Amino acid sequence: EVTTEFTMDIIEPCGLVKMDFLGLKTLTLLKNVERLVQKVDPDFDVNAVSETDENTYKMLSEGKSTAVFQFESSGMQKILKDAKPGNIEDLIALNALYRPGPLQFIPQFIEGKRNPASIKFPDPSLEELLTPTYGVIVYQEQVMKVAQIIGGFSLGKADILRRAMGKKKVKDMEKMKVEFIAGAKERGYDEKHASGIFDMLEPFAGYGFNKSHAAAYSVVAYKTAYCKANHAAEFWAANLTNEINDTTKMTEYMESARDEGIEILPPDINFSEKNFNVVDGKVFYGLIGIKGMGAAAVDVMIAEREANGPYESFLDFLERVDLRSVNKKVLEVSIQSGLFDKIESANRATLLHNMERMLEHVNSIKEQSQYGQVSLFGDSQEEITPELHLENVPPWESKEILEIEKANLGFYFSGHPLDEYRTYWNKCTNLKLDKARRASTEKDYTIMGMIKSVRSLMTKKGSKMAFAAVEDFNGSIDLVLFSKTYEKYAHLLEEDKVLGMIGQVDLSRAEPSFKVKEIFLPEEMREIQSSEVHIELDERDFVQDELVDFRSFLQDRGGSSSVYLHVRRPHDKFVVKVSGQIAISPAPDVLKEIGQYPIVSNVWRE
Repeated sequence: EVTTEFTMDIIEPCGLVKMDFLGLKTLTLLKNVERLVQKVDPDFDVNAVSETDENTYKMLSEGKSTAVFQFESSGMQKILKDAKPGNIEDLIALNALYRPGPLQFIPQFIEGKRNPASIKFPDPSLEELLTPTYGVIVYQEQVMKVAQIIGGFSLGKADILRRAMGKKKVKDMEKMKVEFIAGAKERGYDEKHASGIFDMLEPFAGYGFNKSHAAAYSVVAYKTAYCKANHAAEFWAANLTNEINDTTKMTEYMESARDEGIEILPPDINFSEKNFNVVDGKVFYGLIGIKGMGAAAVDVMIAEREANGPYESFLDFLERVDLRSVNKKVLEVSIQSGLFDKIESANRATLLHNMERMLEHVNSIKEQSQYGQVSLFGDSQEEITPELHLENVPPWESKEILEIEKANLGFYFSGHPLDEYRTYWNKCTNLKLDKARRASTEKDYTIMGMIKSVRSLMTKKGSKMAFAAVEDFNGSIDLVLFSKTYEKYAHLLEEDKVLGMIGQVDLSRAEPSFKVKEIFLPEEMREIQSSEVHIELDERDFVQDELVDFRSFLQDRGGSSSVYLHVRRPHDKFVVKVSGQIAISPAPDVLKEIGQYPIVSNVWRE
């Protein structure tokens, strides 16, 4: 029998459902979240979370599902905003529908959920079966049940029909259609009506997902969403641990976590653990994520701290840990990464400069302790140790600290090299580098960022051209400078230099690149006065009142930028230029407000 009753226990027998890599990875994530939450709430059990939690459904209904298993894609986020799921059944259905084929029935599902009066059942006898999915046949089990209710098929025979339809076995279907209609007539149904229902089943049988599979995955997805909605810091710490070897994904997740108000702090010798962890609602960078920091050294550091309390200074640290495991390379990257910043008055440069001297001092103390060496004069049992004097050196410049952080941690923590140029970046650019994939290849864009990995080469014609990369606050892109452009601007093209550029995006390869036409110093860049604001609407139909309210909302944010609406349909997408009477401000805070408007799925400036 097909059941619509599912509880959180469904994941326990989930071994019957083949979990893919992402599913298994998410189960690991959930156990890590559980472990972190149990530090403050020992009774927390991820398998016992309420499946009716309002915080979870509110978050999902707002499309805030980044990093939530099965629901993190931008397309699914739009659908969640439209559908506003309120129970586990909705999540199971949306999970099953969000695939090629059944995707076209999502608007019908959403309309039925919003307006029950709009639901139409193929036959009154199917109302109980299809009410949970608002009149839409979503699951293969529903196809089989329809065959039972209307055609009088046994469950086994209904499954044969489903497989024949799914594999488009024409001869088998023709034979079974005769049997279906005959069975329907015996049950009092009209032949034409029965034939229509049989024909209706065919596409659903081909597209349909089996509910048991969708349910198992959706329960895991719900648990993930619950953790994010109710234990956000632990959720992001576990995700960052999961992605500790994927710098790109970690960067994306760190930005998302910070956007959601989660504070992510650099590694700290007294608070960080092996993996990312949470202290007082703040996420600390995991020690194992520091390049050059071996697992054995991390284990020694943490074990000593747990056994004998927090470290009081760098010298105290050296005296307490086994320096055979915590070698010089580990000490160097530890200092460079700021592990001792909170317990040391000396700056990082001073500690690194005096490291050898401090090691000699500590080794001397340890040797004296080992052999019981004492003073030759008097009764004092004080060990003979040379007095330690540190040679102070100036702290590293901000730029050098940032470079070291990026090299050791993969991220900037103390700031960003572009911070002093943020005003130019905000006012003078019209393409953020993480949005390059959706740029037009016909249009000139202005970008700004820090130059990386410059490489020049000789062309077949004997002239020079160059390849490089540039990164801004959000992303990076490869640069191409053809001969004439390179000849004109080669003197500016230096690694770590901040430059502005005008050019076009090339989307002909797997990764976007930027064909440079002009290069400027930041102070030479021209402010973009009347850029375009592009607004992508949710993929659904709108009632007039919604659009009237949205127009008023835009008019209240007046400015000089023209507005373009991107309208999506299941098999099409088109762009509409809004009347010239409506022009809005392209300021970042205004764009953020627009992005949070209920019918908007995305917004950007060009």
